[in-house]
Amino acid sequence: MKAKPLNGKDFMIFVVGKATALATSHKLTLTAETGDAASKDDGMWDESIVTKMGWEASTEALVSADADVESFDSLYDAFIAGEAVDIILGIPANLTNDGVPEGGWTSPTTKTGQKYYKGKALITSLDRTDAKGSNSTMTAQFKGQGKLEKATGAGG
Repeated sequence: MKAKPLNGKDFMIFVVGKATALATSHKLTLTAETGDAASKDDGMWDESIVTKMGWEASTEALVSADADVESFDSLYDAFIAGEAVDIILGIPANLTNDGVPEGGWTSPTTKTGQKYYKGKALITSLDRTDAKGSNSTMTAQFKGQGKLEKATGAGG
């Protein structure tokens, strides 16, 4: 059986339970730092061990003029607060190819069996570009605080 690719448009970042509005791109990066574990027993070959793990995520989006969506203004508030926010990365429970469903995208946590990733993150960078003749755009960078967990939706 041939593997089916995931369409990038389907993977979304939810910040404090809301999908980033008008997103054009999302990125998730997992990193591992290593330390030297080589000994004389290894001969000329290097050995390493993982000493620390981390994760980062980012979103690129058009800036929304609507006040009740997750966009620049709500991310600005979270950034200024300096507190870690809840992040969920995954495919919305109400995925459709017909655009945003009535009531917005629903977190993958609400769909039984839906896989997703979750963690807490600080907003470490928030960029906004407003060029004449173009839509306003933004980029937000998130740095994970602790473990990024792989989870499965429980429904409800």
